[in-house]
Formats: sequence, structure tokens, C-alpha cells
Amino acid sequence: MEVPANKIPTILIVGAGIGGLSFYQSVRKNLGKKFHVKIFDRETSPQDRWQGYNIFLNRKGVTSLLYCTPPEVQARLPEAIPGSTPRECHTLALTDHVGRYLLYLPHQQTKNIFEIEPLKHDFAGIVAYRNILRDVLSEGVDIQWGKKCVGYEESDDGVWALFEDGTREFGDLLIGADGINSPNIAVPKHLANKSMSIYSNSVVQESLGKNGDFHFAVFRFIPIDQSDEPTYRITLAYIYPTKFDIKDNISIDDDNPESVIKHTISRIKQLRPPCELTDLLIELFSCVPFSHLGEKYPFRTYNPPRRRQFLDVYPLSVPPWKNDRIVLLGDAAHAMNPILGLGANNALQDADLLTKELRNYENDNLVECIRRYNEQMRVRSSKDVMESRNMILDHQESVGNFGSIIPIYDSFHYLSYRAFAVEKA
Repeated sequence: MEVPANKIPTILIVGAGIGGLSFYQSVRKNLGKKFHVKIFDRETSPQDRWQGYNIFLNRKGVTSLLYCTPPEVQARLPEAIPGSTPRECHTLALTDHVGRYLLYLPHQQTKNIFEIEPLKHDFAGIVAYRNILRDVLSEGVDIQWGKKCVGYEESDDGVWALFEDGTREFGDLLIGADGINSPNIAVPKHLANKSMSIYSNSVVQESLGKNGDFHFAVFRFIPIDQSDEPTYRITLAYIYPTKFDIKDNISIDDDNPESVIKHTISRIKQLRPPCELTDLLIELFSCVPFSHLGEKYPFRTYNPPRRRQFLDVYPLSVPPWKNDRIVLLGDAAHAMNPILGLGANNALQDADLLTKELRNYENDNLVECIRRYNEQMRVRSSKDVMESRNMILDHQESVGNFGSIIPIYDSFHYLSYRAFAVEKA
């Protein structure tokens, strides 16, 4: 895979999400004129699919984001990653099934994203708005919309990306940066206050049930409107073992939002004891709309709630893939459980690492650059996949007065909800 001295190689990126856009910006910023770069996305426009859930950026993710982005993009980052409000603690609080604390991570509080990178430890982070971050990262990027990649063909001197519309594009490297779906909702002020109160103002909130179920929420205590009764956006999901649906012979219409929402509430009532936290979860999920709210809906698109199944795949059981012109980045390479909020951070680190390895292509051929990237990416991401996996699967020992937390089985349902606003009376 030697590159002729007079040829500028072309990189094709499939997927204009956080990882793909960060890598695009990084190539332009850090690799100068060494590469041409093109980016494609299967959606027909930025409004096609909901991109608005909250994501947690840790110090490593922030460091990679700042490495990848040029000054004009960095200047706009506060739009997507607002500075902390006095009410917010950007840390994780974990409780048991009735809201008693199991863990509260001691994160250093910072005023904004730019104070995080210089820190010498990893106990700091901040919650970002994914849809706005995607918009910011799109600045100056010529995204080719409506290009769903359905395959590729390798040749001796490059690779063809094949698109569903019958077109094809030739390049020297093909970067697969397609992501996976993630959850979100928004809540009225009285529920936001209640949630922040239970979790001592932590913006990453999780609880572990005694039946292998758990919920998580990622919060920003910043109003999304300026009315007398403002609403707040919160990423929310409830996960439970599949065996409960099988045992009860449950039938849910996953294409019917009302059916999914009512089923979620029934699972919470079945698996959680009566308490303030259970009441809060029921109230939150009761607010999910069944359909688009029209002009009152504060976001650009509405995706109905869905029930999804998670499967446990041991990451190191996947054999090493060939080091060639096809490169995977982000969730396309290492989809992981969302409970620790490590997915976006790994995508940003992938973009950072791949850029740094490609800086050496003039001394090493492209396949050697990709080999080093794959080797390092797989070790790092597998560690985070395992940590996220074990967070769910390994809660078997007693936790003192909090009782016992039993393990989740290797298949469970993930009830996820995207952004909505509550209609005011």
C-alpha cells in the first residue's frame, strides 16, 4: 500500500457523527495538505434523525476533542458544552433501588470545558449536548447527505465505497464511523428539581435494582426555554433482564410508542419497591409523548420511544481484523454499554489516535499506520467496553446495609426515550 510521491491520498469517511466529524476536522487541522478528505452520511439532512441526547465528556475525551478541532470550532464549543451552573455537579451518583447512595465519584468541578484539559487527573468531566456538538463540528464541512454506504470493493491501489443510490466513490482509505442509537427525554422543572435533589445535584444519575434492572440519566440543569414553567433536557433509559418478558409472556408493539411507554412503567412497578425514586421514574416516563408535538416540540426531530435488546459480547473474543484500507472508528468499532458514558469519549480518542498515526505515512506505508492504530485502539476501547460490561454484570456480592444486587443476564431490554418537551396546561 505504498503511496506514490506525487499523489495526495484521499480519505473517505462514512458517518457524520461525533467521531467522523472530529476526524474530518482533525485531518484538516493536523495533517494539512497530506490528505484529501470526504465525508458521507446516510441521512438526507441534519434534521433527519434525532441527535440530541446528552453525552458525558471526560478529561481524555475533552483532550482529544481539543486536539482534533481548529480554533474557529473551539470558539463555538461552549454552544454545545455550556459552562457549569451553580446547581450542577458534573459527576456520577449511583444509588440502590430505593435511592440510597452506593457511590458518588469525587470529580473536580470546573467552570467550562477549557479548564478540564490541563488537569493531571481523570476526575473531571462535563455533560455536552450531542446535537449542538454535531452542528459545531460540522462547521466548514462539506457533508454529502443521502449517501448510505452498503458495501465496498478493494483494489490494488485503493477502495471503492458503494452507496445505496448506485453511486461509488474511490479513495485510499475508507473510515467506517457509523454510530448506534442512544436515548433522551426532557422534563418539567418540578421533576428536574426532584431528580437533582435525590442525586445531590449530580448530572449523571444511576440506580441499580435488586432484579438485575437499572436506570440511568444524564442531566443538564439549564432550561431549554424561558417560560414561567421551563423544561430541561435529560437523557433517560431503563434496562431490565429479558427473562421477565419471557416469563410473563409479554407482548409489546415496539412500533407503538404508547405500548412501549406503558410497558416501561409496568416493568418499573413490577421490579422496583414503592419509594420516592420509583415514583420519580414513573413520573418521568409518564411524560414521554406518543407522537410529535408540532410547534411546541423544542427540538428539530422526534423519534418515538423504542425497546431494544442488548446482547453481551465479550470484546476480546472478537479476532483481530485485517489491517487494510478499511478502518473502523467509534461505535462502528466498539459499541459499548452506555452506563459509564464512555462511548463518545472513545470515538474522540479514536479520531485523535488515527490522526497521529497517519502523520507518519510518509515514512511508513498506510497499512503500517493502520496496524498501529488498530492495535492501540483495540486495547484501549476493549478496556472501556469491559468496564462498562462489568458495571452491569458483576454486581453479585453483598453491599452491606443496601442488600444484595444480583447480576443482569446476558440479554436484556433497553427502553430508551429521545427528546421531548412536556406540554403545559
